Amino acid sequence: MTDDGERHEYMATGGGVCGSLGEALLQMAAAMEAGIEEAAETDIVEVLTTEPETMKLAELTSRLVTHCKCLAVGLGEIALAERSSRALGALRDWEDVASADPEQETCYDATTDLGYARMLALIARNLLTALREHRAAQPASGAFVGRVGLPPITPSQAGR
Repeated sequence: MTDDGERHEYMATGGGVCGSLGEALLQMAAAMEAGIEEAAETDIVEVLTTEPETMKLAELTSRLVTHCKCLAVGLGEIALAERSSRALGALRDWEDVASADPEQETCYDATTDLGYARMLALIARNLLTALREHRAAQPASGAFVGRVGLPPITPSQAGR
């Protein structure tokens, strides 16, 4: 591989780490998704099983709000007809909490900081569980990914 042309040909024929851009993107997405889920799960367990000090609790609460926002977006992408009752309930709970104005709504005034964080953790846990259940219920797919050197399969060939 002395000149640039040989290097590009080598990479184009699958000589790199991944055989195709689609494969690389799929691997990246799976790794990112797993990392996000793992971080959310770690924060959920910590809030539900410990009593963190004030500064740590503030950081956890902030991260839990972020986890809930991200997970709610993911569940929102699922067609309404395909959402489980857990997903519908978790999204409803998140929308209630996210839309609440603590200065005007007294139902959240009595909630302690730890209680609020634990409420967020329970919502995040339900959102995460609903996403995982939906993913597990989906048939294994990949007819359009990982066919290096072959043309893509049409939906009729894939049996859809």
